Amino acid sequence: MTNTPQIKTLLPGPKAKAIIDRDKTVVSPSYTRGYPLVIERGCGSMVEDVDGNVFLDCAAGIAVNSTGHSHPDVVKAITDQAQKFLHMSGTDFYYEPQVRLAEELAAIAPIQGGVRSFFGNSGT
Repeated sequence: MTNTPQIKTLLPGPKAKAIIDRDKTVVSPSYTRGYPLVIERGCGSMVEDVDGNVFLDCAAGIAVNSTGHSHPDVVKAITDQAQKFLHMSGTDFYYEPQVRLAEELAAIAPIQGGVRSFFGNSGT
């Protein structure tokens, strides 16, 4: 993928438009999609849509992660974890990575005294 924007079709392109039209019939209209981007893949700060158009992604991770798309360290961490288990709710059971993350957050929190973390399951 190129590291500069490249627009090859009118927007949305024909493949994107077809997917958006399908989406309208089966997905809730409550989602607040601001523009007709149908992403195919991402790398760093660039995303490519299903029609081959490449954009600078100024919303990569939407404030959840700022590493860009497919960062090698993030891919490795996901792969390592997926080889152990994919999902386990920290609200139902204990697991050490959650404790370790809470300890790391407590160590850098600008708060005096005891610090506790609350982990939600919504990604926000």
